[in-house]
Parts: sequence; C-alpha cells; structure tokens
Amino acid sequence: MLFRSIVGVADGGEYMASFGGQDIVMALIRSWEPILIGADPFDKELILAKLNHFIHSNTGLSYPNVVGLIDFVLWDIVGKALNKPIYQLLGGKANEKLQVDYVMSDIIVPSPEEIARRAVRAVDNGIRTICLKVGGLWGGNFERDVINIRTVRKAIGDREDFHLCIDANGAMNYTMALELARRVEDCNLYKFEQPTPWWDVDGLARLRKNIKIAICAHESSVKIPGLLECIKKDACDMVGTKVVWTGGISECVRWGAIAKGADLAVYCGSMNGPFEAAAQAQWLASDEIYGHLAHANLFPMSYHDTFDTTGELHREDIVVKPLAYKNGYFYPPEGPGIGLELNEKAIPGHITKGMSPITIGGK
Repeated sequence: MLFRSIVGVADGGEYMASFGGQDIVMALIRSWEPILIGADPFDKELILAKLNHFIHSNTGLSYPNVVGLIDFVLWDIVGKALNKPIYQLLGGKANEKLQVDYVMSDIIVPSPEEIARRAVRAVDNGIRTICLKVGGLWGGNFERDVINIRTVRKAIGDREDFHLCIDANGAMNYTMALELARRVEDCNLYKFEQPTPWWDVDGLARLRKNIKIAICAHESSVKIPGLLECIKKDACDMVGTKVVWTGGISECVRWGAIAKGADLAVYCGSMNGPFEAAAQAQWLASDEIYGHLAHANLFPMSYHDTFDTTGELHREDIVVKPLAYKNGYFYPPEGPGIGLELNEKAIPGHITKGMSPITIGGK
C-alpha cells in the first residue's frame, strides 16, 4: 500500500486453498477499494471499523485474516512515517525477546524416535517449550499420541527448565481428551492446548475440573467473543490467539487487554509468513504479560531450517533479513513499522503459478 511515497508491506500468513486461497483474498481487497483508496493510514481505527464486519459476521463473509493483512499494512505505514517500530507505538518494548514454542507433528515426522531426536536437537539449540500435536487433525492416532508423548519425555528427561505440551487443535471430544490426559498424567505436561472443538467451551471447563494438566484455550478464544466466553465459564488456565485470526494488531490490542484484565497468561500461534511473524513479534513485545509463555512463532525458522536466523542463510527469501531467532528466542525487529525490508529481487520467483500482480486504485 502506497501513502505519500511510503510503501506499507505485509503478508497475512498462509491463505489455504480450502479457505478460498489468494482469489478470495484479492476479491475482498478489491471490494474494499472505496474504503482504502484515498484514506489516511493514521485514521486506521476508522478504516478498520469499516472492515470490522469481515471479522465478526453471521450474515456475510467473515475472513479476519484479510482484515489482519490490511491492519499490518496500516501499522507498517504509520511506523515508517514516524520512523518507529510498531511496538513503540503500542507503548514501548516491554519484552526484549520472546520464547519459542516449538511445534512438532508426526504427520511431518512419522517416527516417534525421530520426533524425540528432533526434540533433543531443539532443546540443545535453546528451545525450552515443545508442543506435540495430538488428536488426529495434525497428530496421529490415539495410541501413537501416547507413544510420542512418552518417547519425547523420556528423551528430554524431567528437567525443571523445560515445558512439554500437547495440542489437539479441537480435534477431540471431551471423553477422548479426558482419557489421553489421564494416560499421560505421569509425563508432567505443562499445558493441553484446545482439546475439544472450538464451540465446546463447556467441555473445556469440564475437562479443566477433571485433569491435572493446565488447559490452554486457542481456537475457542482466538477472537474477542470466544475469549469472553472462556473467561465467563472459567474454562481455561491460559488463552491463545493468532494475530491474523483475530483480525490484526489493532484487534489484538483489545483482545490482550481483556485477557490481561482476567489475569490470564497469553499464548500466540502463527500462520506462515515472514511479515506476519514480525508483526506478531511487534505486538508481543509491547506488554510484559506476553513474555510469560512461549509462542509458536515459527515460520522464518522453519523456512530456513535453522534455530538461528542471525547467521548465514542459504535459501532465498522475500525479505532481506528475516525475523531474528537465536537460543530459543525470537527478537522483535527494531526497524520502523513492521521492521522488515522487502527483497524485491526475489518476488518474481515467489509468485504463485498462474497468478500475477494486481493493482487497485491505480490509473
């Protein structure tokens, strides 16, 4: 987005084909041309108020990821115009660095022994929180989940400075989640993330009363109405969101204030994009409460296949220098706006086959 010679650059993470892919993203942005073209990015709250319907809608299309993309661009422009990183506009840098929650799935790594080896490698590189996918959506079958958890715990040991977690992505019913939690109770798990479907907040609350593992809502709490429901029903010990799923940084500021008011620690997941990862880091840097838990901000680390993105990298990226990761932490960029520089030379090689650049508002 161009404003007075300042170019705002962002991505909204991954837009999967099953959710309409890039076509629906661009169709929405084109439909917002009357709202966006000619608007002042410093009036971002007014602009985003006009797009709020696309975050919370029962009568039309709701796609908060695309609203989040526009939100990122607006914050990037304002930050560049003021020559400040976004976290300074949100109140300053409360967290110099943030812990990585390293996520593993046996869909990607099929052997329990290989999962354990990779977990040990992650810990050797400074990672202190590992989350294993369970429940059949991103994890294997029930018995395999039990084996994976036990194998990783045995490989890492029961050390005080390490958190082992599990995440079902809402793929289990209450009874399955209860049985799994009881089967691995001796594995000293730190949290059980979203065991029941997003709509079953009552199931989360019931499970919380009947197991010893802390419950982390995620799909249930990702947007403000769900967060309020989780708080009202005392359904969890911590709450999670994703910045793009919430609708962007501006909406996350409101979401975070509610979580903080309820005295709940905050966890943040991520989608797959370098600018999305940096935008998330900017928000998480802005309040001390966001430094309590590790966050699944993973894409730059995964894309470059390294735990340390501060050294020499060998894969071409659409950013000149990716978000910094080292010793199990990620660091909010200090440049203006989102804090990343677009690698324009790399863009042609990353355009999706069959797609081409689109301009709105141009002559």
